[in-house]
Amino acid sequence: MKVLGELNVLGEQMTNYEYNVINLIASDNAFPKSVSDNPVYSGHIIQEGLVGRRPFAGARLHDIMEETAVSIACEVFKADHANLQPHSCSQANQAAYHALLSYKDTILSLDFQAGGHLTHGLKYNFSGRNYNFIHYGVTETGIINYDEAQKLALEMKPKLIVCGSSSYPRLFDALRLREIADSINAKLMFDLSHEAGLMAGGVIPNIVNIADVVTMSSDKTLRGPFGGIILCKKELSDIIDKAVHPGTQSSFPLRKITGTAQSLVLTQLDDFRKYALDVLANAKVLEYTFPSNFIFTGGTDKHYIVVNVKRAFGLTGSEAESRLEQIGVLSNRQSIPLDNSKKMSDASGLRIGTAWATSRGYSTSDFKEISKIIIEALSGSGEEKFLSRLSERVKALILKKKVNDVWHPKF
Repeated sequence: MKVLGELNVLGEQMTNYEYNVINLIASDNAFPKSVSDNPVYSGHIIQEGLVGRRPFAGARLHDIMEETAVSIACEVFKADHANLQPHSCSQANQAAYHALLSYKDTILSLDFQAGGHLTHGLKYNFSGRNYNFIHYGVTETGIINYDEAQKLALEMKPKLIVCGSSSYPRLFDALRLREIADSINAKLMFDLSHEAGLMAGGVIPNIVNIADVVTMSSDKTLRGPFGGIILCKKELSDIIDKAVHPGTQSSFPLRKITGTAQSLVLTQLDDFRKYALDVLANAKVLEYTFPSNFIFTGGTDKHYIVVNVKRAFGLTGSEAESRLEQIGVLSNRQSIPLDNSKKMSDASGLRIGTAWATSRGYSTSDFKEISKIIIEALSGSGEEKFLSRLSERVKALILKKKVNDVWHPKF
């Protein structure tokens, strides 16, 4: 079919495009070729239901493989129980809410503009439609306002307190949140989508056992296949599993389970720990390049920074994102607490991450050059001739031989 040929051409174009940009989108990562070329299981069988209670025949080995994968996840994160079936962390969040709450129950979570995620109560998301979310924010310095969270918890008595973010670059005060939850007999949930790989690699504190339930992505910093994971206390294991199936989803590909387990095992190797340390080191290069008063929270403890490009360069996040894309650098616009508009197109922030580029072998010296290029691009005129010169510097970085590139590029 002609259309299949067109799709093949588009696929090749997309692959070439990915090799010819520097991707600084914080939620992206490069999937190691050593894993993609050597999967534990390369078949296409789907499975459904819980271990020992499958609706399909031939599930004996499936059960053993899933039990093994679950035990690996529990060992890596020091958790009581794990479910690796969710198709994404958003779906993992949906299952967690389904397990712990009833329709319109009250949840306390970090506000979206303060760094929270859309599944933590954004009005038009399923979470905001189905549950009564109230939000805590950040202080003038951008740090989570735990006093406000405590006050709201005592006043509103939420059944669940959620802490997690897509653009809050600091570590969470997990123990403070645990105290607040215990004071009102609420459950505590962490969404660690962005932090999972850094925790698994041992470069930031593991806070999994402080929460009742933890959700996370198996990709992002964890550098596994796309998907979600739920970890929980032993006493919640049954209701969490039932909330996944039949509560919120049915079948799943078995290779998603085995691929996640394979990636989790690799997080315990020295190479992964070095990658995780390099991710943080490269993020610090970004932090040190920009004046602290232009960075949300003044810096970072994770794999990304959020720059107030409106204050720094007089650009919206969308304009900054577009200008960098023109020179081959990918980032993403980001709302921040000072934004007056709720529209992402008017957001004042730009999120810049290091996981993908670190996996591609970019070093701290490379990031010093990347940081300079970004600042020059955003502070300059934006004229085509000017951006073209910066594009050549980006291409030089892309073509440079990199020792630790997990993609093993063609160049």
